[in-house]
Amino acid sequence: MEKNKNIALEQLWQESRGEVTPRTFQELVRTGRRIDAAQAGRRRWTVFLSACAVAASLALVSLLTFSLTRNKYTVSPLESTCNLVAGYGQTTSITLEDGTRVSLNAGSSLLYPETFKKGSRIVYLSGEGNFDVAKDPERPFIVKTAHMDVQALGTSFCVHSYAGERTVRTTLKDGRVKVSIPSAGDDAYFLEPGMQLVFNPSDKAVSFVRVNAARVMEWAEGYLSFMGASFPEIASVLERRFNVSVSYNSENMRRNAINVRFMPDETLEDALDVLTLLIPGSRYKIEGDRVYYHF
Repeated sequence: MEKNKNIALEQLWQESRGEVTPRTFQELVRTGRRIDAAQAGRRRWTVFLSACAVAASLALVSLLTFSLTRNKYTVSPLESTCNLVAGYGQTTSITLEDGTRVSLNAGSSLLYPETFKKGSRIVYLSGEGNFDVAKDPERPFIVKTAHMDVQALGTSFCVHSYAGERTVRTTLKDGRVKVSIPSAGDDAYFLEPGMQLVFNPSDKAVSFVRVNAARVMEWAEGYLSFMGASFPEIASVLERRFNVSVSYNSENMRRNAINVRFMPDETLEDALDVLTLLIPGSRYKIEGDRVYYHF
């Protein structure tokens, strides 16, 4: 039963590719209404959707819509699975039942079982998460994303896998991890502390970068650190951190390589003011929850 549950969850995860957006909550509610109308007698669906609606200001709407509206999977694979969500403008953390500590960055979601069974510990991530894994040699800890699987026995690492972004990354702080990329062949990659594996799903390219892993993972403490980042990459992070939408009007911004670090108490305006200093000739305007950045 446990093996079948993991297979169903993994297949569902791989087939659901939609991007998480601020419209997720409304879409999830509409989905729930369709399900309730079609399956009013199935109480488990109602309980499951109600729990998701409370938590899912930015849940994985594509995952839920695929599984619920098309009835491709029954409720049984998800009965003992929990969904932890960090909405835009939020971060959150949890200690799993095995003692593993997980922090989720804004716009992220984690599927995990209430209780890990014998053999392995498997969780499913969309977005970005820091993992401080409890040691258990008999049960490898595996983080599955849409493009890569990261396995650890007892270690601290970060997985960055947002839908719609150009690359997927795993950064190792302590210990040792094995990274598998099913779509890029059968090779496994073993990381040393301070190494980051970068995978580009479009061309299947794998590269390695030496980084300050502590700096990469410090978003859990409220910091925003960028090393050689383009403006679109920074804009995506600001959207998730401050729950806004950022529009910009120049392809030149894609060629910027920006190094900057924002403190936990800095506001959106503080961050944008710094960026205008780093990008000469740029300016911005804020209207409600929208930011217009001009060059």
